[in-house]
Amino acid sequence: MQIRKATIKDAEALLPLYEDIGYPTTASNLARCLEIILSQPHYSYLLAERNGEILGFLGYAKLFFFEVAGSYYRILALSVAKEVRRQGIANKLINKLKKQAVKEGIKVLALNSGLTAKRNVAHWFYQAVGFEKVTAGFALYLKSQHK
Repeated sequence: MQIRKATIKDAEALLPLYEDIGYPTTASNLARCLEIILSQPHYSYLLAERNGEILGFLGYAKLFFFEVAGSYYRILALSVAKEVRRQGIANKLINKLKKQAVKEGIKVLALNSGLTAKRNVAHWFYQAVGFEKVTAGFALYLKSQHK
């Protein structure tokens, strides 16, 4: 298995992984999203791939602290195909990001996750790999289609 950066050409292969985390979309819409995201200098995707098949992805952004000088990585999305879960793929994606962070002098990885029962396994996983529950999240939806 290899970990590599995503390209726009990966959009169609990513569709099932997006659906798994509750983001159903179309190949053309996802290709457009990838085009926008990957054109931003501080946003990226890591893909776990084996024999040409994408098994998982981790989307992240490099952000900057307001209270101290420095930056951190925020994991925006993480998904592994249902049929290959519990094989260490998500852990490998996170470890790749950790190594990259250390090289850049980044000392914090952060993420938000929904507070629904279907996310309990994900929350257990995050804590098992070292994440700590430290914040509460809030959202203000400005347009009804976002709900």
